[in-house]
Amino acid sequence: MLVVKLWNYFRGYVVFRLEGLNLERVINLAISRGVYFWDIHRIDYTTIEAKVGIEGYKELRNIIKKTGCRAKISMKIGYPFVISNLKRRKVIIIGWILSLMILIISSSFIWSIDVVGNKKINDEEILKTLRNLGLNQGIFKYKVNIDNIKNNLLIKYDTISWVGIEIKGTKAIVKIIERDDNLNKIESNIPCDIVADKRGIIEKVIAKNGDAVVKRGDIVKPNQVLISGKIVREGMDVRYVHSLGEVYARTFYEKVEKRPIYNIIKVKTGKKYTRRIIRIGNMEFTISKGNVPFKKYVVEKKNKSFSKWRKINIPIEILIENYYQIVEKKQRIDEKILRKSLENFMIVNIMKEIPKEAKILNKTFKFKRENNIFIARLTVECLESIGVKKRINIVEED
Repeated sequence: MLVVKLWNYFRGYVVFRLEGLNLERVINLAISRGVYFWDIHRIDYTTIEAKVGIEGYKELRNIIKKTGCRAKISMKIGYPFVISNLKRRKVIIIGWILSLMILIISSSFIWSIDVVGNKKINDEEILKTLRNLGLNQGIFKYKVNIDNIKNNLLIKYDTISWVGIEIKGTKAIVKIIERDDNLNKIESNIPCDIVADKRGIIEKVIAKNGDAVVKRGDIVKPNQVLISGKIVREGMDVRYVHSLGEVYARTFYEKVEKRPIYNIIKVKTGKKYTRRIIRIGNMEFTISKGNVPFKKYVVEKKNKSFSKWRKINIPIEILIENYYQIVEKKQRIDEKILRKSLENFMIVNIMKEIPKEAKILNKTFKFKRENNIFIARLTVECLESIGVKKRINIVEED
């Protein structure tokens, strides 16, 4: 039975409906001429459904003309029809095959380079160095000598302590860890001052070694000397020491935030426009006609990616963008809610700027409204150590 089904599939057949009053005569004439029917079902008194081969259906059409019946194909099945469809669409199929080949080939090249972790050296300088070392956009990724590039970066830049290069698909990610400046500590036998690292009002000075040059209540600015390592005594030579001590000051942190007193609410009208895009690598092809017909809208995006093929990422995505028309409505925000929201937001953000060891003495909020804008000002008063060591250049002093 399976052999018969396979034979019928490869030679091709159609499912058709025959309508008329002389159905038996049509069947008898067909059999007499060698036309074979199968899976015959009577639908009603004047209609039957059956299957017949391609050649048999051609002969059946001649018979039907003589009997006054009508036949209509409801389905075409088999290999000949598949080949016929492919021939009609061969340009599209060839295009897809070529596109797939191009994508597979292009996925073997590096098209973007990301540098992360660098603060002291800017991206442009590192990318220029990488190009000189053989890592640039458009290079065949299997030709990149990763170890050689990492070693050369470490040799060229003293500020870099570690380099890692990872290639993901068509992207190269260069990860950098820079040296810690705190490693350059001043040894105890080297003369130094203690200077202010920020503005503040002096609260307490404890000079363990060196001379205090500020007192409580003094206003100091960044880099101002607080405890001097230069010891000057009447009748004695100038002496330089390694300053030791603690300087505490009241410091102030301030933050200003503005918020509109009206919220803009976006309400969907029910009208929608859909756009479909094929993304191949960094290229995009829009397959939907026309532009977005709305002036104001919100967009909801979905994307479908092709699965991996033999561990190769195929960079093809189908993006579906749904544009919903909206109307904007103003809604007044309750002032208590606005104040509370601003207070919470500003405290969380200002705490990121305050050292963990600092003691918070006071927090002050001030609010005002200008036109339709609500303005909040937060001032935080802290007590913290502001002294840092700075080496004395004795040559310049002399």
